[in-house]
Order: sequence, then structure tokens, then C-alpha cells
Amino acid sequence: MSFGAGKNCKVTLGATKILGMGTVALSGVDTDLLESTEFGDDWKQWEVGLKDGGELTFNGLYDPADSTGQDVLRTANLNDTQVTDIRFYVDANSYWIPTTTNPASYVYITQWNVEGSKDGMVECSFTAKISGAMELI
Repeated sequence: MSFGAGKNCKVTLGATKILGMGTVALSGVDTDLLESTEFGDDWKQWEVGLKDGGELTFNGLYDPADSTGQDVLRTANLNDTQVTDIRFYVDANSYWIPTTTNPASYVYITQWNVEGSKDGMVECSFTAKISGAMELI
């Protein structure tokens, strides 16, 4: 078996690392179940519906000078831009990315936050809604 250490994770845009990140989560696929029960049935019956690609969330230290990472994502959020080259590395070589096959996928940065407290570092967080599917490379 091959298990990964979290210290080897990272989030990038293409080959460019998004600076400061310390946690990342890929929520995974959610499948709609459609009830197909009719009058007279004793047991509920279900059919498989559409799939939802889920969300990619990540956060860490805020770096306002990260013009090739954090700032690109903030701008994508403000401009409703599709992001196709975001990568969630699970080790030094393997990463999740929006699939380029049918249908081609992307993410929208739906939320970013900045927060700080008197006894900690200033942090930021991002939420990306997946349209389509992610694939492991």
C-alpha cells in the first residue's frame, strides 16, 4: 500500500504554487438519487440521477504579494472566470485536476475570505465549485 503524507500536498495553478496554503480538501462526487416508487409498492425504489463534482476548499496564510497564485484566484472570483489549471497535489507527482475529456471540466472560485486575530497570523481561504469531474493524474 502507498499512503501519502499531508506535508507533500500543495495547490497550484499549472506549475505555479499558491503560496501559504496549509490545508486542502476535495469533497468528492455526490450522486442524486431519484425516487421511482409508485402506488402499491411496499419498498421505495431509486434511479440514479445526475452527479455533482463537489468542491475543492483550501486555506492557509494570506500573502497579498502572491500575484501568480492568491491574487489570480481572487480575480477569478471577482470576474466569474472558469479555472481549468488548478491542481491539488496529493504527493510530489500525483494531483487532481479538472478533466479535459468529455465533458471538459473547470472550477469557479465561489468564495475567498481573509481573516486575522490578535494572537495569530492573517489567513485566507478559497472555495472552488467543480463543474464536471476531477481526475487523478
